[in-house]
Amino acid sequence: MLNKKLLLISIFIATLLTIAAVNADEKLLMPDDSMHQVSLMQSFMHGAYDGVLSVGELKSNGDTGLGTFEGVNGEMIVLDGNVYQARADGSVHVMPDNEKVPFATVTHFDNDANINNISAKNFDDLTGKLDNEIKKYGKNNMYVVKIKCNCSNITVRSVEKQEKPYKEFTEVAAVDQKVFNYTNQTGTLIAIYFPEYMNEINMPGWHIHFLNDAKDKGGHVLGLTIENGTGQMDEIHEFDMDLPTTDTFKNMDFSEDMSQKINSVE
Repeated sequence: MLNKKLLLISIFIATLLTIAAVNADEKLLMPDDSMHQVSLMQSFMHGAYDGVLSVGELKSNGDTGLGTFEGVNGEMIVLDGNVYQARADGSVHVMPDNEKVPFATVTHFDNDANINNISAKNFDDLTGKLDNEIKKYGKNNMYVVKIKCNCSNITVRSVEKQEKPYKEFTEVAAVDQKVFNYTNQTGTLIAIYFPEYMNEINMPGWHIHFLNDAKDKGGHVLGLTIENGTGQMDEIHEFDMDLPTTDTFKNMDFSEDMSQKINSVE
């Protein structure tokens, strides 16, 4: 009788483990619907430029997105699972997994909708058209949009690596920002949207980086004119974040309204 009970218990446990394994496999196959952020935009603006995660850890949380590197060492473009650095000298490099990341926003991109025939005469024209697209789905969601396009001209910036003691980012952008204007570039725009109610976490509205097809030009987009753009949009409903563990962050004063400073550098 005892052996029979042990056999039944063993079968029951084996069944539970099988169900758990199947559920885990199904979860792995499901689209990831989360936005993963490293640190706060507000702490970054105050000068929190020390790395929080490695590039390798960041890639496990997403294959598409944008950000920067430790010490604000250039602009980050995450595309197709690769992490690119657009440096202040205008060059572009694939970054190793051990490089540190102080601020970034990434997702495992899942195409929820297509946007065809995208043309824009300037930055505001493009973001206005993107605003019209997301109104179809709800302005209070988060979105990542990838746009393949031809840029008759595009202006991007990058930033020189900072050394401690770190300056606030408004001062960094005023002193150590390098601006590049390119013509006749084909490439990809990575556009990330946060709704207004998340303005204490990230910048509300659109934040856009660019990487050309040759992978030798890119950066944070300041202005552009594009033709023949084709977009893919990921509508996102979940959010998670890694915060810094430094004493500087733990004691940082977040009472200041940073919205004007953020807008001034974006």
